[in-house]
Amino acid sequence: MISEKRLWLAVLALGVTQIVGYGTLYYAYSILAPSVAAEFGVAPSAMFAAFSAGMLAGGLAAPRLGALMDRLGAPRVMTLGSLAAAAALAGLASAPNFPVFAILVVATEIVAVAVCYDAAFATLVLFGGAKARGAITRLTLIAGFASTLFWPLAGALDASFGWRATLLIFASLHVAVALPLHLWLTAQAKDAAAAADGAKGPAAAPAPPQLQPQDERFAFWAVGVSFALSGMVIAAMGVHMVPVLSAMGLGASAYVVSMLMGPTQVAIRLTDALFWRSLHPLQVATISGLALPLSVVALMLPIEGLIAGALFAAATGVGQGLSSIVRGTVPLALFGSAGYAARLGRLAAVRTVLSASAPFLFALGQQEAGLTTTLWIAFAIGVVALLPLLVLMARLKRSVA
Repeated sequence: MISEKRLWLAVLALGVTQIVGYGTLYYAYSILAPSVAAEFGVAPSAMFAAFSAGMLAGGLAAPRLGALMDRLGAPRVMTLGSLAAAAALAGLASAPNFPVFAILVVATEIVAVAVCYDAAFATLVLFGGAKARGAITRLTLIAGFASTLFWPLAGALDASFGWRATLLIFASLHVAVALPLHLWLTAQAKDAAAAADGAKGPAAAPAPPQLQPQDERFAFWAVGVSFALSGMVIAAMGVHMVPVLSAMGLGASAYVVSMLMGPTQVAIRLTDALFWRSLHPLQVATISGLALPLSVVALMLPIEGLIAGALFAAATGVGQGLSSIVRGTVPLALFGSAGYAARLGRLAAVRTVLSASAPFLFALGQQEAGLTTTLWIAFAIGVVALLPLLVLMARLKRSVA
């Protein structure tokens, strides 16, 4: 375990790399997609089909990458991931046609697994052990600004320089910003390992599991299915936030309103850090899951468009903000820190099987059935996602009693 000061510095470093990672590999896609589609002469739904295929491929690769993080150390994998992310974005920028672009999108989303939240959480568990829950919350506080920064940044760069130059700029961020920070984290991991080898006792006690053995399999699938269903709503809303608000009549104001999601994510994560430390992560996950269907209800309220859009963005921010925390803290609390990265990878695979298609299905649903019907379907999925968590909490309560 590294010192508390170094743990804070690790959180700051990872916060910066998560902003770069999510901003360039995830949030910018929906902003650049219309320009890419127009140049290649394809429908917008084809762009999101490629993105969904990439998310699915990334989820299926996550168990192997998670096992690799447990074996080599997550910081080392993140370092290699920075180089791969830069290469993937540069490849996208030079794609000669849509088939090549689509293949590179799939490769990019596989690479994203090595540099985004699961890898960052595994790094913090490596450094902090049982204290990682607080570090994970602090990390998500910083990373919550990724959408706030990169939605308008991607739009401005695209308008000024075009989508190809924008992707090259984003590639340079992985080399100039993320790579040095991941190299520093790798060095910290080596120092921590050396200190542990030289100490008489263990450097830090691992986080113990809170489950009885007979509950572990059920808990894994309950958490996996719940996170997968809520992930469908989050993935759809995250990619389509600006287009949805524009379709609801907000026009140019859609960018400004959508920016509320980032500060709301930060505010709810700050609430978790300051006031909800006594709550079990499953309770926080339930709050997260409840916010997602409520966000759809807010958008459909018969009130002024700007207010409805602001409530929608804010509620989505609450759901997504807490979701990012609980995907790291719930597995740590339930299963412990042993094999943590590999377990995150397996949960990511379950989540991705259901959620990877969400951006494409949302775009297709809007095209075929209309926006209103598609939003109500998202509402229903969000409600169903709550049920496994409620059943799991009831079962754990009975087992403790």
